[in-house]
Order: sequence, then C-alpha cells, then structure tokens
Amino acid sequence: MRTIHVALSLHSALLANKITSRLAAVPWAAPGTPADVTVTDAADAIVTTARGSRTVAVLQSLDAVEAFVQAGVTGLVLADDPLDDIVRAIHDVHAFGGWISPRLVPSLLPPPPPASLTLRERETLRLVAEGCENAEIAAAMFITVSAVKFHVSNLLRKFGCRDRTQLVSRLGRPVPLAS
Repeated sequence: MRTIHVALSLHSALLANKITSRLAAVPWAAPGTPADVTVTDAADAIVTTARGSRTVAVLQSLDAVEAFVQAGVTGLVLADDPLDDIVRAIHDVHAFGGWISPRLVPSLLPPPPPASLTLRERETLRLVAEGCENAEIAAAMFITVSAVKFHVSNLLRKFGCRDRTQLVSRLGRPVPLAS
C-alpha cells in the first residue's frame, strides 16, 4: 500500500499530538511534508484548500459546514470525533477523495417535509416556495388571507422554521402537491 503523507496544522497541540501518535501506528501513514493530505483547523481550511491540497478540516462546532463544503474542503470532521474517525477521514480523503463525519451529515441534508401536511398546506408551501405573497396565495387558492396566514404558521411550526425564507431554504427540492 502506498504511504500517505499527512501535514498537521492544528492550533490544538494536544489534538495534533493525538493524531500524530495514532497515525504512527498505521502502516500507510507518515506525518510530515510534503503532504498528500493536510489536516487543519476549520479557520485555516479555506486557505489550505486554495493551495490545491486535499484537506481535512477539523471543526469545533456544526457552524458553517456548508461554507466549507462550498469552498472545496474534501474532508470534514469534528474536533471531538473519535480519533479512529479522524484517521479514517485522512485515509478516505486520500484514497477516495472525501470524508464527512457521520455526525455532520444531518446538517448537510435538507429535512424531508413532514408527512402530516394537509393538501392545503402543501399547496400553500408550493406557492410560498414560488415567492407568492399572502394575498396572491389567497387569490390562487380561493381562501382568505387569514387562512393563508394560518397555513403558513402551521408550516413554520411543522418545519421548525422562524420565517418564510428559512422555510423555503430548507426545502431544497420541489414540493409535491399530493402525498
């Protein structure tokens, strides 16, 4: 098996030492430079990615996961993930091109719409997603504006959203009319 050269640029010396000692125990890894894979703190990951290296970003929290994915980071782990997962991330980024911590996957996938949506709620959701205002939705559905507000309120509650913008951004796909 080919050796994977790994560069660590972590602000946490403790985590860097733990990863280095774990990598020393696997036959395919060699900490040092030049590197096939760079393991870096999330704050430095975008700069490292710009240099073209395959990068495993170590995140302190779930914040800004999407930004790192869009920036081209090829591996995402949380700092408190098990060391075996971080080592696996290094291997898989090198061998297969990517790795995402299983704990981060739910934050990257849009939630499915609740199964308990009524036909009126589905129609309201479709029209909200198209950018219609309450009066336009009321006219299209032949209902009152207060009924539209009721349906929108139910949708926000069922999807766990604070406003219409967040609701539409969580959809991530067209809204089916019937279930």
